[in-house]
Amino acid sequence: MINVVGVAVGSKYPPEIYVENLWLGLNKHLSKPFRLTILTDDKQNPYYASRPIQTVDLPNWPEVDTPSRYWWYKMYQFSPDFPVHGDVLYLDMDTVIVGNMDKFFTYTTCFCICQDFNRKWIPTYNVCNSSVMRWNTGMHRYIWDDFVSARVENIRKYRGDQDFVTHAIKGREYTLWPEEWAMSFKWEIFRGGLVKSGTGLANDGSWPADPAMYHNPDQPWTLQPNTSIVVFHGRPEPTETDFWKQHSLVPNF
Repeated sequence: MINVVGVAVGSKYPPEIYVENLWLGLNKHLSKPFRLTILTDDKQNPYYASRPIQTVDLPNWPEVDTPSRYWWYKMYQFSPDFPVHGDVLYLDMDTVIVGNMDKFFTYTTCFCICQDFNRKWIPTYNVCNSSVMRWNTGMHRYIWDDFVSARVENIRKYRGDQDFVTHAIKGREYTLWPEEWAMSFKWEIFRGGLVKSGTGLANDGSWPADPAMYHNPDQPWTLQPNTSIVVFHGRPEPTETDFWKQHSLVPNF
């Protein structure tokens, strides 16, 4: 059985929309049986009774309990108390599956993670992006041990979970996913990607930037042949885009 994990905390990513889209995407694009586990603060949501999805309660970490810090709950997946064992694929709620997912389980036995999307402008950028990760729980316990040994201090020191994971795997055996497999919507896919470094936002903070800032200003987006996951980070949210309207599998949304 293949294990896939997600984190749905707070009201930003309603499960009937985002967990459902993840569930449907896995059913469409993963050829082997899988079990989806969601770490959530809303186990009683009626949605979860409609699907064979395992739910897990959040750990009691008071220092995380604000919406701007919810990403830290992702670290609980590495705990030996987390009820998922063996090979695990983690996906952020704001990812959209658009292609075959089998390769994410056969690529290598190493810890696998995205290179941060600043890679577009700095090929050697040495920070990871934790939106798509895979590991074996028996081989990478050190990540949890390192984090929990000074949990409060680590949360204060690092800007987010991906910065901590970057620190934890440094000097260990790991690999980065091929760039085309998981790509940034607003920097690499929308209108063919930005021409030069930038946020993808207009001067007034709205999205998107001026069409002239993109490689293909007359095209809505460009998907590479091997792209299976489109990653949304920051603004816009997936549901704010025409891309979601075309590629979401959630009916009537």
